[in-house]
Amino acid sequence: MAISQRTTEAPETVAEPHGVTLRAFVLAMITIAGVCLFATYYGRNLMKSFLPVTALLPLVVWIGINTALKLTAPRFALSRSEVVTIFGIVWMVSTVPAIGWVGYLITDISAPAAFSSPENRFWEVAGHYLPRWLFMDRGSEVVERLYVGLGHRDEIPWAHWVVPLFWWFVGSLSLVLAGFFASVLFYKQWLMHERLSFPLATVPLALLEESEGSRVPDVFKDWVFWIGFTCIAGVIFWNITGYFVLTLPRITIYDHWLTTAVDTGQYIPTIYLRIHPLMMGLAYLCPLNILMSFWFFFLVNAFKMTVMNRTGFTIGLQGQTAAPEEILMLEAHGALVFLVIWSVWVARDHLKETLQKAFGDLRSQDDGVPVSYRTAWLGFLSATIFFTGFLLSMGISLPSAMMQMGLLFIIYFGVTKFAAATGYVFLAPQGEKGWQIMKALYGTLNISSRDLTGLIVVSRNALAGAPARMLSVPAIPHFFKLLGNGLQRSWTTVGVLPVALLGAFVVACAAQLYVCYMEGGLNYAYMPDWRHMVRQVSLIEGTQPAYFDLDKTIVWLVGIAEAGLLTLLGMRYAGWPIHPFGLAFPDNRFRYGFGIFIVWLAKSLTLRFGGVSLYRRSLPFWYGIVVGYLVGVGASTVVDAIWFPLNRHFVHGW
Repeated sequence: MAISQRTTEAPETVAEPHGVTLRAFVLAMITIAGVCLFATYYGRNLMKSFLPVTALLPLVVWIGINTALKLTAPRFALSRSEVVTIFGIVWMVSTVPAIGWVGYLITDISAPAAFSSPENRFWEVAGHYLPRWLFMDRGSEVVERLYVGLGHRDEIPWAHWVVPLFWWFVGSLSLVLAGFFASVLFYKQWLMHERLSFPLATVPLALLEESEGSRVPDVFKDWVFWIGFTCIAGVIFWNITGYFVLTLPRITIYDHWLTTAVDTGQYIPTIYLRIHPLMMGLAYLCPLNILMSFWFFFLVNAFKMTVMNRTGFTIGLQGQTAAPEEILMLEAHGALVFLVIWSVWVARDHLKETLQKAFGDLRSQDDGVPVSYRTAWLGFLSATIFFTGFLLSMGISLPSAMMQMGLLFIIYFGVTKFAAATGYVFLAPQGEKGWQIMKALYGTLNISSRDLTGLIVVSRNALAGAPARMLSVPAIPHFFKLLGNGLQRSWTTVGVLPVALLGAFVVACAAQLYVCYMEGGLNYAYMPDWRHMVRQVSLIEGTQPAYFDLDKTIVWLVGIAEAGLLTLLGMRYAGWPIHPFGLAFPDNRFRYGFGIFIVWLAKSLTLRFGGVSLYRRSLPFWYGIVVGYLVGVGASTVVDAIWFPLNRHFVHGW
């Protein structure tokens, strides 16, 4: 289903056709190194989505620096396209450090060797299935010292980490490159045929828009922008003052989502009245039918959970019944499967054309960018084959590997497309990387222990991070959009991704290992993956297998049918207000529905009473909300790093 777009998006501004310059790339790499170091030591909580603060905050900093240069030393100032290039490159690797990927990766590599015991029996059951080129072995001081710290004269054993880190990076890189080449194949379909609005690329371009002869971005000269900025930054700076003046009352309107809980009854799920300025500011560019879909299914799912909790309704075989949360997860995943399959079907003519341009009669008309369609198809197949080999080398059988890759394609494609369509930054595919779906629908009885171990490992964060903080792939088509006319056929544009990813990975790993060995890794370890793997011991050894469950499969199929019906209604009736997006990407923790409802209401009223002109006039207010939040978060994080390194204050999170 093509995403229906209103004619209310901000006017598109095309960056100068300079492509990726050497200066922009060097400055991007310097920025990446700084981001990785700062995030590891002081900003471990800044990466909560595929577009984290670690990408947006450097953008605001570079806009400020460049504006100052234009006013004082214009010959040193960057062009608009160079600033967006820096942002695009940083965005593609901004989830690498700390909680984004590397923090989990180093813990996952070492935790089985460090924390396996006769009580949890993990090494006894699964240890011999863990490849030694991906995991540390037991009994090594390398692992022990990682968690308790080095002695006074001991040196960090860098060499012992090279092999596992290298292979995890190579496996993750193949997944990212497959996403890159797939983005080349689908980009023009999304941009020209489906006309996705790419809101997350619109915001940085709008922040850099300048009138002819001006040296300051136009939005900074708009009083509406500063109202939005003050509403957010003013509150955060007030709270920062309270760090030092303890009698100053804290304003809690933007605090952690758990502080906004509303308990309305024993069986009703807890609703959170979360006001998240960053999410809301970016979501204002989202089409109205998507916004309504989100909060509508927010209420529908709350009602479903209330009924199931009150009646005790469950499904599934005895001993593996599904709680309400799992039922909603299966339904949502089914809806996502339909949307992905439908999106590929809608693009069938375009894909056929790319094949003809790559290998057929239209070879001379191949207009793929930044590489030819021939290169994109060959690159996608090569990366997929390599990733298949990676999974097979882990000990996963070919059928299980193919199933796992299919599930990965669904979540990566779904998140990437709907990020471009909606601008919603907290897209979290249900079922994670597919292991929960595989276990719920197919069961584990007919899967070998070696396969189960490999699939459980792949489902965690060691491979390219978590789906909620998806590595690189959702940023790639936005990077193409940011380049505008500068997106030309060039291997430079292709090369910046693996080089930037490698640079970020090396710096982040070095920083994470250093802080663990110097201060004790128990203070910096990310243990959820290890705790999850320990809970799977009974599945791996086969003492408590999961069985094929028809009831769960029916719920999954119902999700497919519901998404299909909503798609059909959207095609049949032009004014149909509900898109299946909210069904496929539900807020099952009930954190953001209230904020999205406020955004939907504000946008609806703006368009109802002021039309497109008032909507466009209101955009600077929401840009100010985004920038004000980023400035406030950056200031609070710096203040904590200097004055409160051991007692940091909450300023950004879910």
